[in-house]
Amino acid sequence: MKDPFRLPVFKGALLSAVLILVCSSAAAARQKLTLMLLPLQSPSVMYADFLPLKRYLETRLGEPVELKVANKRSEVIDSLQRGEADMAFMCPILYCDASRRMRIVPLAKLRVNGSSEYRSVLLVRSDSNIRKTADLVGRTFVYGRYYCPGSGLLPKVILQKVGIDDGDFMETVRLGSDESAILAVMARLFDATGVSEMAARPYLDKGLRVLSYSYPIPQYLFAARAGLGKPLLERIEKAMLSINSSHPKKVLGGIETGADGLVKARDGDYDIVRILMKSVLGEEDMLKPAKGAVRFVVEPVSFGPEMFKELNSLMLYLSRVSGRRFQIVIPENTRDFIQMMRAGKGDFFLQNHNLYSGAARRGYLTGIAALARAGHPENRGVIVVSSRGPVKTLRELAGKKTGIVSLYSDSGFLAQKELLRKREVPAGPMHFVVLKSYERVIMQVYQGTVSAGFVSYSALRSMGRDIDLSRFRILARTPPLPDWVIAARKGTDAEFTERIEKALIRYSVKNPGGPGDIRIRELKPAGG
Repeated sequence: MKDPFRLPVFKGALLSAVLILVCSSAAAARQKLTLMLLPLQSPSVMYADFLPLKRYLETRLGEPVELKVANKRSEVIDSLQRGEADMAFMCPILYCDASRRMRIVPLAKLRVNGSSEYRSVLLVRSDSNIRKTADLVGRTFVYGRYYCPGSGLLPKVILQKVGIDDGDFMETVRLGSDESAILAVMARLFDATGVSEMAARPYLDKGLRVLSYSYPIPQYLFAARAGLGKPLLERIEKAMLSINSSHPKKVLGGIETGADGLVKARDGDYDIVRILMKSVLGEEDMLKPAKGAVRFVVEPVSFGPEMFKELNSLMLYLSRVSGRRFQIVIPENTRDFIQMMRAGKGDFFLQNHNLYSGAARRGYLTGIAALARAGHPENRGVIVVSSRGPVKTLRELAGKKTGIVSLYSDSGFLAQKELLRKREVPAGPMHFVVLKSYERVIMQVYQGTVSAGFVSYSALRSMGRDIDLSRFRILARTPPLPDWVIAARKGTDAEFTERIEKALIRYSVKNPGGPGDIRIRELKPAGG
């Protein structure tokens, strides 16, 4: 009689042996891990800078690691896609580009001088008469290492916020080196440049000063192709993070001056870079919905990166308390926002009270909380004109070009229109120009392209870092406006919506009154 237990045991032993052979064969076929390096300097310098890291990883992983320096940026992604490279050291832009073209896993990002983020600055000479970013129109500008975020993307974002592109300069040049660009400004060959704050720091006491700061973005990172498999990816990540307790400056110091460790990298960390790339490069699909993410759709009234910066802390908080990733979605314009709301292409929506009231009546949304910007007690709209222009009264706006955010914006059109009606000033004769954001409206008035603008008071005040506010005259202020409303899509899981509502009411700001801070309030029944 056959033993009923012996055959399964034999099969199990056979299966284990086969798996060991397969894994051994796979390891033998791989033989080594290949780390592809972004070509930031000559290959010999790159090899020398990354050699301590190579040796450290080999010791921790028990496998050989080969270094390869790409000939050009595109080769990094191509090598990962073909399986010729397993890991890569990438700049944030390259990582975002790779993440939309292939399955790639972020492992660890650099920590430099204690920070895993960095920002860029616009530099001018200390004796320059350029005092605001907007004053750069008609001047000369020199780029350094243009294809790196710190010297290309981030400076262009600072400029774009105030409506400046390369065509607005008298002359632009790309030198390929941050040091060369800085020295060119010091030698009075150009009026300004944009470089990373770290590159600028040694020169700030040698005749240069900072004109503007960029948004902070995550540092350069290490990423790997997903095809390596979860167990190996976890081993590599653990080995990289262990550097923090094993003389990190010795291992990483050659990669970047001041590098003192590695921090776990998450894909969501780089959403700010995707937003910036969309704003500057027109990359419409950079911020794709993450699998399982909760989509938080925002009415677009301000410069996209500015809205992201203001709301990102709230998104991180909601992600933490809910256990699900909250992802900001900023549509191209208000019409797109309304279409997404009607089609249910989002989970939660943030919009002005007028938009919300209409959507709630039609059954699209259910309000759960009110949002207000802390430190801006005057939540109201204003009508502004140039202090140097001919328009002195509201009635003189007849026939004049007037910039507005959209036909649906409360503080960018509707509140001002109601104000004019109460003042018995006909809005019909005005020539309205839809400019999509407060910043564009403000800059068009500043440059004289339009005679007047309808904007929020808080947006005008926040632009004081980049423009001379004395060049504006406020013709009128609207009454205080209702807070914006956070609403859930009709049909969203009721239990989850209730959890988010309670979390929103608990939300608190560490530094009330600071720029970009927000305050969450309970949505009163009278609010719609």
